[in-house]
Amino acid sequence: MEAHYQATALGLFRETSLGQRPLRCRTIDTGGAGPISALMEAERMIQSEGLECVAVVAADTVGSWSSEEFLARADGIFFKLRDELGQPEDCVQSPAIPFGYDRITQHQMQRYGLRREQLQMSVTLESFHASLHPKSLQSQKTEERQQDPHLSATESRFYSQFTTLEKVQASPSITPNISLLECARRADGAACLILASNRFLLRRNMWGPGIPVIIGGGAFAGPLYPPENPADITDSLYASCRQAMERAYASAGNLSAKDIHFFGLYDCFPICLVRAIEACGLASPGKGGEYLQSQYERLMDAIERDGKNLNTGDDPKHSRHSAIDELLSDPCFFPINTHGGLLCFGAPWEVPAMYNVVEAVKQLRGQAEGRQIPDCRRALVFGNGGVLSASAVAILARS
Repeated sequence: MEAHYQATALGLFRETSLGQRPLRCRTIDTGGAGPISALMEAERMIQSEGLECVAVVAADTVGSWSSEEFLARADGIFFKLRDELGQPEDCVQSPAIPFGYDRITQHQMQRYGLRREQLQMSVTLESFHASLHPKSLQSQKTEERQQDPHLSATESRFYSQFTTLEKVQASPSITPNISLLECARRADGAACLILASNRFLLRRNMWGPGIPVIIGGGAFAGPLYPPENPADITDSLYASCRQAMERAYASAGNLSAKDIHFFGLYDCFPICLVRAIEACGLASPGKGGEYLQSQYERLMDAIERDGKNLNTGDDPKHSRHSAIDELLSDPCFFPINTHGGLLCFGAPWEVPAMYNVVEAVKQLRGQAEGRQIPDCRRALVFGNGGVLSASAVAILARS
């Protein structure tokens, strides 16, 4: 009833009680998939209930909580399920969510040969994107560092914040296959999206070319928590992400990954990102790690080439970061989470999928300054709840 609580606290029911317009409230609880589920519910309310404008709001303050408070909230539902099923205590241990994703990681390693190093590369790639977004948590943590007078503001921000593979590998372990830097960055935050009908926009002279529209969506569900033995995990049992992607592509006119220019993929842990990369079609099943490695190697090659340019003695205005600039101008270079994702932008509990949508809108409008994907016309956004339990996908396009 969170939506009703907030609407009451804000006095919205009093404002609408005079017969001006009916107020509808919906509270969506699909975990991290919630913002995408809410976006699709807002679309349904406009199409089926005659509403003209719906606000989708998400907010949380887990960044201000103590570690003990956060763990109690995060572990609670999984411990409750364990106890109700009469399972032994060591079947689900704290921190429950990282250990659950560790089991999925082990399955992917055993079946497909996924390597730890490939998973860790995802953090470096996300860090690169986050370093170019001034509002990412990563940027805010380092914005006061002294700027090198020989570098531009963007270049200084990138080099002062960049998380190298070595840093990720040296990070303290949380589970056998997940380190601290491979966990979503806990933060306070909020986001709001306004979804409006065409008639609403036309009446207010707001409709025009370039406005992002929803053209497809899909949602599926799976078990809340994986079995204790990774050998008991099957791809068919944990297929909600792939199923949601397939439904979204079909509802958008039988599209595929080659038709999408920006991918906002949920990445609470690297394995979640790997599974999403495979499910959306950027890589074939079992090849998500190889995709990350190829993108990482492209980034490292560009950094190495630019480093050589810096040492040539040439005029910096003509030589500095040409390889990085060339990389950013390539729409095929890691078109995922250009804001930095949960791993580097910030993760206020169940809000982050909303950030995926906000970034998608910026990309579609050509407003992603410094990280714009060339000619971005379609975007796919994905939210995940539980441990690969709830999956929701929406596809947006530039009108």
